[in-house]
Amino acid sequence: MSDWITLTARAVDAPIALDDLDPARLAELSAADIGAVPVFAGRQRAALGDFFDVSGERSTRVRIEGSTSLLDGVGAGMSGGELDVTGDTGAMTGAGMSGGTLRVHGSVGDDAGVGLSGGVLRIDGNAGDRLGAAAPGAAKGMSGGDIIVGGAAGDEAGARMRRGLLVISGSVGRDAGRAMIAGSLIVLGSCGDGAGRASKRGSIVVCGAVAVPPTYRYACTYHPPHVRLTFRYLMRRYNFAFENAVIDSVFKRYCGDGDDPGKGELLVAAPDEPPVAQSIVKGT
Repeated sequence: MSDWITLTARAVDAPIALDDLDPARLAELSAADIGAVPVFAGRQRAALGDFFDVSGERSTRVRIEGSTSLLDGVGAGMSGGELDVTGDTGAMTGAGMSGGTLRVHGSVGDDAGVGLSGGVLRIDGNAGDRLGAAAPGAAKGMSGGDIIVGGAAGDEAGARMRRGLLVISGSVGRDAGRAMIAGSLIVLGSCGDGAGRASKRGSIVVCGAVAVPPTYRYACTYHPPHVRLTFRYLMRRYNFAFENAVIDSVFKRYCGDGDDPGKGELLVAAPDEPPVAQSIVKGT
């Protein structure tokens, strides 16, 4: 048994699907068996050992070195263990995860964390479109777990989100939190148009600029306790560094989406404004 299984990528010049690479499944496999794990290069069935040098065996801790954006489905369907990736990854990173920890020390492609129901997906760089959203044909997006992004994300981050925590340190594109059912989406940067459109429940917290949809109604300006608790959780577990202005900021609360109607909230940081009276907050 090894402390880590290390997969070192050779030259990769075409997309490779690594959907079956679940660290929980590798705990009983020898190095030779790991090399025989099936992968797809385009439409051709191949083996993991055709593209990676394998070092170590029988461990739930897996490291991929030399990863590129041509590697799709990295950590898809993970149920446990630890997967640490040096470099970028392609589409569907961490899609359908139910457990374990996936850390990407780079950027990821579209559809990362779609349908995630548990575990932790941590991305140091940027993410593409539909981060933590619903898989094609699915009624709901991520339904549990944490997705933490150190950079920016594309369009429809958290679309149809059902539960869980999705945090983006940079800015996001349009339709963030579209049709949210529940859960928390935190954006430390700015949001594109359509944030929270058709939201039913859940919280969207924005610390940067955002165009509040006209179908949302203003409720109050206050210190939301759950936001401060979430910030503390992020600081403690993920070593997040927040500026004091963000930690101490009040937030403008907007309720919506009024067209649906929904019971979601859009919380927009307003560090230069005072909170309203507590009695007004209780009445919203």
